[in-house]
Amino acid sequence: MIPPKEFLKRIKPFSFLSEDELNILLSNLEVEIFEEGEVILNAGKISKYVYLIFSGSVGIYQNGEMVDHIGKGELFGVISTISDTPSSFSAIAIEDTVCYMFGKEAFKEVFKRNQRFSSFFSTFVTKKFRSFMDIINETASDAGERVLLKDVASIIHKKPVVCSAEDNIIDAARKMMENRVGSVVIVDREFHPVGILTDHDLQKVVVDGRTNALVKEYMSSPVISIEKSSPVFEAYVKLVESGIDHLVVTDKGKMKGVISSKDILSEFEPTALLIAVYRRIKKARDVEDLKRGIELLKSSVSELSNKGLHFHELSRLINSVYDTLTVRAIEMALTETGTKDDFVWVSMGSNGRKEQIIATDQDNALICSDLESMKEFASHVNRILSEAGIPMCEAGYMAEKWCYHLDDWRKMFRKWFDEPTPEHVRYLSIFLDMRPIYGKISLYEELLEDVRESVTNQALRFLAIDATSIEPPLGFFGIKRIEKGIDLKKHGIYPIINGVRVLAVEQGLLGVTNTVERLEYASEIMGRERSHALRESFEFIQDLRLKHQVFEENNLLKSSELDKLSFILLKESFKIISEFQRYLRTRFRVDGI
Repeated sequence: MIPPKEFLKRIKPFSFLSEDELNILLSNLEVEIFEEGEVILNAGKISKYVYLIFSGSVGIYQNGEMVDHIGKGELFGVISTISDTPSSFSAIAIEDTVCYMFGKEAFKEVFKRNQRFSSFFSTFVTKKFRSFMDIINETASDAGERVLLKDVASIIHKKPVVCSAEDNIIDAARKMMENRVGSVVIVDREFHPVGILTDHDLQKVVVDGRTNALVKEYMSSPVISIEKSSPVFEAYVKLVESGIDHLVVTDKGKMKGVISSKDILSEFEPTALLIAVYRRIKKARDVEDLKRGIELLKSSVSELSNKGLHFHELSRLINSVYDTLTVRAIEMALTETGTKDDFVWVSMGSNGRKEQIIATDQDNALICSDLESMKEFASHVNRILSEAGIPMCEAGYMAEKWCYHLDDWRKMFRKWFDEPTPEHVRYLSIFLDMRPIYGKISLYEELLEDVRESVTNQALRFLAIDATSIEPPLGFFGIKRIEKGIDLKKHGIYPIINGVRVLAVEQGLLGVTNTVERLEYASEIMGRERSHALRESFEFIQDLRLKHQVFEENNLLKSSELDKLSFILLKESFKIISEFQRYLRTRFRVDGI
């Protein structure tokens, strides 16, 4: 058997502990073998230990029914031990099982001493999965936030170049050239900054022809400065608000260094690259420019994902760029075909929900008030987008096919709601995620008003059936067929998206398409705890999918891509989705159809 300390060092969150903290746990450690069928912890009893499974497996039972199955490296009894409350479940050995058992008082002491250790358990209990993974990965909750909250002292890359106000302007210029800097700071005898001379100031000297002038005649004063411990975000705000390019960094009022707008923007990479991609696409003159923009977008997204930016933040950035690309493609098509813009272009699918990540295809439609030549125009836009690198939708949900007069859209939605056949339910699940991208928004708004009045209880029930028809692959021993790979989109993301959409339509929230926003509205009817757990599960699974798609443009996650903790969280997410589906079945009475 591996020595307990070495075993613990390999497992998070015990790997977060210092030697002293590990010794506290080990000094109160017991090891016990439980035979198959033996009760380890009884429901209603306060646990005296926190149990860590070294080998074997344990079933977690509530009301006589096994609700979970845990194995090597997993813990139980934590909440009961820490809070001194009765356990809500029983734990029974499914096979002969060896457990490490940590004494209550020792575990509590380490829990109080090590914040990262305690946060690990607290965020898991409250199902804050994103925070949980951040603790594991030792990252902040947002890659952008980490940059913006860095001390400005950390982005000073060169020693300050200084001079006196009485120095000759030529001497100051020579110092700037020799040190390859764009500014020189003027300091007094105590090294307090009293002015700054930049390349821009030197241009004035040349224009005036006063090369013998003193520095004080051309320096900018007073100096706009910032303390070294201030966050980068504050420095950025000062630069923008002041309209300057250089900011003096001080240490208790004394000169420390200089940072420029370029220094700050370089900290935003690859976010800055994403901004550059956006500008490139916005100014694209032809399809090749758009294609290059898409290629750069994919590379910058991969880098942002690797740096820890979460799905929710990243998908908003991606969708903004894709929207811009779509608009630019429409503008090109308008110019090339001479079509009037008496229409509204809408997106569906992940882009319609503002949940797009790396792998995507086209999901769009067109609502117009005059059908003449519009299908040809729509087909032209679809071709431009395809040539730029956004594939055609294999199922054909594109504007070249779905291009109809507003009145026709109204009739179709009414028919879909009145006659919820499997085909019509599929159409509803697609087109209820419509989001306007370009054109006459009033056409879209008119359609929504009519759709809102067309909703039927029968259609809602069939939409709920669709949302609960594919269940997460949970089995007796965990996740079914995990070794062959799990389709995260099919088994994790779709059940949440489709279920939350039903609730949104029921409440008449047709203009809200984003799943997280829909969840927020739905929390009033489904309860904040369930809503919060679903959001955490949704974003955790989307994060897994995003990281996977950095390497493979599909949704099939293999077991080799999951570490132990990610596996536990995925299993917990699937349990939350299953409970949500049970809620939908009850709410919409779908079992009786």
